[in-house]
Amino acid sequence: MKKIGVFGGTFDPIHLGHLYIAYEAKRTLGLDKIIFIPSGNPPHKQNKKVTDSYLRYEMVKNAVKEYEGFEVSDYEVKKREKSYTYKTLEHLKEENNQCEIYFITGGDCLIDLHTWNNVPRILELCKLVVFNRPGHNKKEFLEEKKRTELKYGKEIIYLDFLSLEISSTIIRDRIRNNLSVQFFLPSEVDKFIKKNNLYK
Repeated sequence: MKKIGVFGGTFDPIHLGHLYIAYEAKRTLGLDKIIFIPSGNPPHKQNKKVTDSYLRYEMVKNAVKEYEGFEVSDYEVKKREKSYTYKTLEHLKEENNQCEIYFITGGDCLIDLHTWNNVPRILELCKLVVFNRPGHNKKEFLEEKKRTELKYGKEIIYLDFLSLEISSTIIRDRIRNNLSVQFFLPSEVDKFIKKNNLYK
């Protein structure tokens, strides 16, 4: 049975840290491919300004095109209604019926998981894979992982690898302050941001 990694996120913008995480997840878990899914209309970011979904999708497409086994899906980007993870996973399961799905997300999402829509369905459709984010306490994170596993009766896979101190927030702030971000981004994404005058 094929194993597919699903890496969802706002990707505002996608950066080298995201690509590193995807590479390590693919290698560690023996995945056949990773599908990046830029969020379209994320319900948990309704009060935050998020770059247009089409532009974020194009940045991800530019970022992953040179990497074997990396793909991007426009499923959420094309939707007008709010994007719910369980709906996206149901769609992917229909498209890849004979595949095992691994949903990759940051540890901060694990802490907020109880607020997500239809968590039991999410855990039925995929194996949840979490990685620790920079600035988060590892001990507290692992305790939350254990509590979540007990609550839902599902094992959660924890990936413990080198954390790159890169975040989309830092990148946006540096661009606003006219500082270079070329060492944090794939070159094609850097060019796209400059061409479209994003984050100014």
